[in-house]
Amino acid sequence: MTSSQTTYPGTRGIPNPCPPTRSMAPHPPQPLNFLNVRNQVQTGQVSFITSPGIFPNTQLGRENVPTVNPALGAAISNVKDAAIALGGVQITIGLMHIGFGVVLGLLSTSYNMTWAFSSVAFIGGYPFWGGVFFIASGSLSISAFKEFSHCLMKSTLIINISSTIFAFVGVILFLCDLNINGYYYQDYWMVLSGRGIAGVLAIFSLLEFSIAGAMAYFAHQGILRCNRSVPVAPAVYVANPLMRESPSAPPIYDNIPDYATTQ
Repeated sequence: MTSSQTTYPGTRGIPNPCPPTRSMAPHPPQPLNFLNVRNQVQTGQVSFITSPGIFPNTQLGRENVPTVNPALGAAISNVKDAAIALGGVQITIGLMHIGFGVVLGLLSTSYNMTWAFSSVAFIGGYPFWGGVFFIASGSLSISAFKEFSHCLMKSTLIINISSTIFAFVGVILFLCDLNINGYYYQDYWMVLSGRGIAGVLAIFSLLEFSIAGAMAYFAHQGILRCNRSVPVAPAVYVANPLMRESPSAPPIYDNIPDYATTQ
């Protein structure tokens, strides 16, 4: 059996070292010659011969991946949103104290020798310094829960505990205002208006007492979360023994015969 020289289009007419024969399959795979190697070098891909049923893969497996519980992340996000909303309510309560405190002061002024509404809370200045303190408490709480800073959390805890005490004192003062007024020598409409405002401010002070207590609890939990050391599991990449890693750079063949070079 004589083998004929086979040339490929685009080559210099050098015979192929592996010519096809009739004994091979009808559509045999192209032999691994220098031309194929050159094409693989140009494309940057390297093929591997594997057994049937085994597929090559160049990916690496990952083990010991630290995961985050989605329920815990959602709970932290809900606490953060609730704390920011409660901080806004604290600011509103502080503004209401200052505004109604001015009206309460006007009702405490006597006209034409008539006794007006007597307010112990206004004499002590609680609607004003209490309102300013509540505004500062709400603003600091919003800043602390937005940044989760350890220093801000401590400040939030202290100022909210103080707001709880001041709000409790304010409730007592407004209850006193409701009880010491209502005599016949007092102006009826001024006493009625003063009692209404004192009752509203007593409700706002009670609400501030509850919110400041909740914010103090949230701040305490935030401080514990900041102090707690979170262990981080290292990410270990393990290569599968059946997997082959692709080369970082394609090999360079300097000694390629001339018959493998295209024209």
